[in-house]
Amino acid sequence: MNNSQAQRTQLSPEEFVEIDELLAGIDEKNAPMDVCEADGFMTAIHLLKKEPRMCDWIGMVFSTVGAKSTTGNAEADRRLVQLLKKRYTEIGEVLRNSELLDPAFFELEDENGKPIGGALAIAALEPFAMGFLEASQQWPELLNSTNPQIISSLMGIMRHLPKDALGDFAEVKSELDQDVPFANLPEALSDLSSCIAEIAYEVHGYPIPELDEATEVGSKSDKNKAH
Repeated sequence: MNNSQAQRTQLSPEEFVEIDELLAGIDEKNAPMDVCEADGFMTAIHLLKKEPRMCDWIGMVFSTVGAKSTTGNAEADRRLVQLLKKRYTEIGEVLRNSELLDPAFFELEDENGKPIGGALAIAALEPFAMGFLEASQQWPELLNSTNPQIISSLMGIMRHLPKDALGDFAEVKSELDQDVPFANLPEALSDLSSCIAEIAYEVHGYPIPELDEATEVGSKSDKNKAH
């Protein structure tokens, strides 16, 4: 850990799990995000030229269908907002410090509880990409960009969307999967973090991190063990 990492805001693995548990306590009919989806959502907001106020987007984490949504417990609501704000602050500090962002994801497991490896494990990034898309649709600055670097990096993020959410990105994903395939989750995660850093550079001028830092990017948590 370098000095900037030691001094900046950092959400612990346990706090990531806590966010996910609090969001899971919201009524399913309100379609709340999970922690990974919220992570992608907040990351995309940080990549806008002018970030919307937290009060304008926090409700979308509680409900992606526009419902007035809570956990049903005022103390839990306050705790959830506190933790989301902490992670949002951390994302901003990571980008401004020109570090590679470590996106939140849950490692996938098979029916026997064993970690899924190889290319199939890359699906763990789908919730993050989904949250990123939701923010980009709400504030379409990135989707409407004509900057070739932003467009290229955006495609590198959207290729991880679930199949039923790809829409116009389906053809691009097919081409990328053929031309630039990933063998495993670490490869895909490294590229995802680099795409985020590239957009941060193009939008905000934050220097792009050294590429060898990508090897330090890893899972924030899995469903049985946070690390």
